[in-house]
Amino acid sequence: MSAVILGYIVFAFLSQSTGIVNNSILPALGIDPISWYSEPKYWPFILIFVNTWKGVGYGCLIYISTINGIDPSLYEAAMLDGAKKMQQIRYVTLPFLKPTVITLTLLNVGRIFYSDFGLFYQVPRDSGLLYSVTNTVDTYVYRGLMVSGNVGMSAAAGFYQSIIGFVLVMVANGVVRKVSKENALF
Repeated sequence: MSAVILGYIVFAFLSQSTGIVNNSILPALGIDPISWYSEPKYWPFILIFVNTWKGVGYGCLIYISTINGIDPSLYEAAMLDGAKKMQQIRYVTLPFLKPTVITLTLLNVGRIFYSDFGLFYQVPRDSGLLYSVTNTVDTYVYRGLMVSGNVGMSAAAGFYQSIIGFVLVMVANGVVRKVSKENALF
């Protein structure tokens, strides 16, 4: 989902004057309206919830595709051998999911230092009051280029991100190679 669309959906829920939360949910609970876009204390939870909501569909799609690719005869053979459902999951499903889990983990480890720019810029609507909780390396680089025009600092921060991401992928791949050589990237 586009970060701009996501930002508008979140705004539709959290707007102080027209938001669903302030106009429907909080009054029903007897709570006064909250100015969400000027209160940094709520945003770590909001950002975690929004990021999870945004990404759960992709993760489910990948894992369901992997599970659908497992040969049904393996489950039939396990049932004939007397395996219960939990045993089928443990001895058939999870071993086939292992390469997918490792690959997705390796891909995500390299992005630890990269934030979802749209999540931290579009969703909080670039509110200056929220910079204390929404300022990440990506938004710092953007503001360095667009606001202060400091190209050198922005380039250095981007380079730093790339180097740290590369090192993390190499370390994670080394750990995977020690645990399961056939599932390592190289």
